Amino acid sequence: ASTNYKQSAVLPPYRHLILDEAHNAEEAATDHLGVEVTRRGLYRLLSRLDRRGKGVLADLKGQLSSDPERGSAPSFLGRIQDRILPALEEARTGLEPFLSSLGGVFSDGAGDALRIGGSAGLEPREGLAVQESLGHFLLSFRQLAREVAELRARLNGDEAWAETFEGRLLDLQSIQYRLESSASGVQRVLDPGDEAPGLVRWLQQKGRPLGGSRNLALAAAPIEVGPILREDLFGRLESTVLTSATLTTRAGFEYLRSRLGLSPEALEEAEGSLEVEEAVVPSPFRFQEQSVLAVPTDLSGPQQGGDFFQGETAKVVLELARITGGGLFVLFTSYQALTRVAELLREREGYLPGPLFAQGEEPRARLLRRFIESGDGILLGTASFWEGVDVPGDPLRGLIIQKLPFHVPTEPIVAARTEAIEAQGGDPFWRYTLPEAALRLKQGFGRLIRTLDDRGAVVVLDDRILTRRYGTYLRQSLPPAPLAKGPWGELQRTLKRFYNQDEE
Repeated sequence: ASTNYKQSAVLPPYRHLILDEAHNAEEAATDHLGVEVTRRGLYRLLSRLDRRGKGVLADLKGQLSSDPERGSAPSFLGRIQDRILPALEEARTGLEPFLSSLGGVFSDGAGDALRIGGSAGLEPREGLAVQESLGHFLLSFRQLAREVAELRARLNGDEAWAETFEGRLLDLQSIQYRLESSASGVQRVLDPGDEAPGLVRWLQQKGRPLGGSRNLALAAAPIEVGPILREDLFGRLESTVLTSATLTTRAGFEYLRSRLGLSPEALEEAEGSLEVEEAVVPSPFRFQEQSVLAVPTDLSGPQQGGDFFQGETAKVVLELARITGGGLFVLFTSYQALTRVAELLREREGYLPGPLFAQGEEPRARLLRRFIESGDGILLGTASFWEGVDVPGDPLRGLIIQKLPFHVPTEPIVAARTEAIEAQGGDPFWRYTLPEAALRLKQGFGRLIRTLDDRGAVVVLDDRILTRRYGTYLRQSLPPAPLAKGPWGELQRTLKRFYNQDEE
């Protein structure tokens, strides 16, 4: 958007912008301004040109050979055979050694994500194997891009063939761009030069092994996107409206403004003409009557090791489902915890009032549709179900949040932003980790009350929301639902009264 504010592109020129769900603005900008190059993406890119005699080059050769007297067909066939195919083979030959050398950087027990640079100072390019294979990769991919560009230019300039190959010329242009951007992206991750201090860079192994090797990703993203948004987006427009149901922590916008480069200090330092106006529109929902926040105080909690807390979670799900007649969302911060609780519930599925749906067993949209249609289902979900899921009315009557949604501190972007705040003399927990958790928790709570007639309880199984000093911050960031706390057995009686059920 930094150039499109006045130029034609996918969107028409604009001077005013409305960003809905603006609590995601930092994450969206991080993705847009960052880079990710994957093993599978690189191989698929080369396969678009040629894979066992199929692909763009095979199609070009077939059509050129069918009419060899037309235009410069022999010259084009020769260029494909003598220049592009050898360049493609060179790129393929160097790709696996390069990826293998990077895979060798992961040590046993290192986990799936490995940060480059940062406090650990790991730089794979300093190793001889990576250094040599990186050089070959960059040279071969850029040479292949040049050859593709030259073929495209020559085909486009030949009147006899230009119209025939209009679609394939677009394919070649796309492949050329992706070859160039792949090389630039890899270099940005492994050898960013002067850009390094502002970037978080990492390697990540994704998914299950495929053909003997996991999908390796090379990624980089800006540590701070606020200054970029302020200067290249907000500062170039006449007005921007940021709107969302979850922009505030406690009662203010301080956290969001700090992350988007719009804090009073940042605006003063920038010496620009930006003015920020704030407004909190009261919710039409009657949270005091429509909802209750229930926190059991006698569970082992997420700090307990082993499987015990997962068993407690399954027990709470079973017992709350009996009270509500199903219609429950159960939100997790870990897919591993979700799958274990799902296993435990499957063992006692006959005691559930309705069907059990677990994320990962079916596509997200189908799971949600089946949950709504059932009317008495129990749906277990992780990240993608914490927000953007709209189930108004009776099908969703209760919500269980297993664990407070704190970021994993070792995630590369989280670690880098934490270090940046520490370097500025700030406390990263109170300035970043806690506000992020508050916004996520508020999003999760928001799944339940969607209309003026909705009614339901939110049960948080993580009693740190009561026992830790930061618990007050989290509770003040939530809608003003009445708080019920105590042993789970007592809470069940409270919840039965809330759902207008007689005690047994």
